[in-house]
Amino acid sequence: MDRRAANEKMLREATDTQSKTKEAVTRIQQQTAATEELGAATLEELRAQGRQMDEINADVNEVNNKLDTAQGLQDRFDAWSGNIFGFKKRAANKEAASEIASRAREELQNIKEVFENEKYDMMSRKWRSVGMTLCNSPSTKAPELFDPNSQGAVGGGHTKWDIDFGFAGIDREGWTYANDFAYLNKHGAGTPEPAWNSYARRRKWKYSEKSGNEVVDGVRARNKERISARQNQAHGQTEKIGYVPRNNVSAMKASGLTSTNRTAKNKEELDEESKKGLAVLSQGDAEIDQGIDAISKGLDNLSSIANNMKEETRSHNKKLEAIESNMERAANKQAVVNARQRRFLS
Repeated sequence: MDRRAANEKMLREATDTQSKTKEAVTRIQQQTAATEELGAATLEELRAQGRQMDEINADVNEVNNKLDTAQGLQDRFDAWSGNIFGFKKRAANKEAASEIASRAREELQNIKEVFENEKYDMMSRKWRSVGMTLCNSPSTKAPELFDPNSQGAVGGGHTKWDIDFGFAGIDREGWTYANDFAYLNKHGAGTPEPAWNSYARRRKWKYSEKSGNEVVDGVRARNKERISARQNQAHGQTEKIGYVPRNNVSAMKASGLTSTNRTAKNKEELDEESKKGLAVLSQGDAEIDQGIDAISKGLDNLSSIANNMKEETRSHNKKLEAIESNMERAANKQAVVNARQRRFLS
């Protein structure tokens, strides 16, 4: 094969490869843009939900304030009615306390979230379990019935409880670290890595209607797919123009298109058609590079959106905990107000 024919063959192959690369880059650009648009819309929806939570919390706080006012009015009515020693108030408070305790026992049967707590043992240099506590009241121990580890042991490794990886400041196993549990109770979360003075850690479990094996199998299947896709991508032959299989190197040297043979003398020996073909390929490479840059920027934007979504989710968790706490406080106040009202009417 003469030099001109070899050049034409190599140019056709390179043009075909470049065309496929440009199509792939364009397709990835479109997918990235669509994902970015969806992510931005989802983030805005999360922020809107956060604002709704703020409004709900404000409404619950207003209810608490009104209940405080009602209790103040009841205290004044006690004074006006001659109940200066507060016998009716104490009886009403006792009645309300019994009602609150009964409601708490009922709520224990519907636990959906628990904290698993461990302390670092300096003697053995190991983490030791110190039991489960309720998320809405970290100082209250949860019944052993709700221990996910115990359920897994009884159920052959399967449990309906999942680690909450949306919790703030956690490591890959879901643990958050602090000096003591008092800090965790006050701040909600610690650090994702243990410090030299970290002697307490906890992680959050959430109840799921799906069985544990279904959850684990689903995670494993998705992870296996991702690993397989990465391996295929890594082992696949690079189709970006510029990659040449070993068996084509000798042909390229004969054609004069390799960097080692493309000296000033060899460039002069190229015919006009080959020169035009190389110019077109160079322009195509520039377009591919621009597309890859655009994809890189899109991926950076997606990473930023993902981080913002994660922060919004953490913020939602804190807001939901605040709403739950305020609603529980309002319910307890309402029980007291109702009990005192019944005493007034009796």
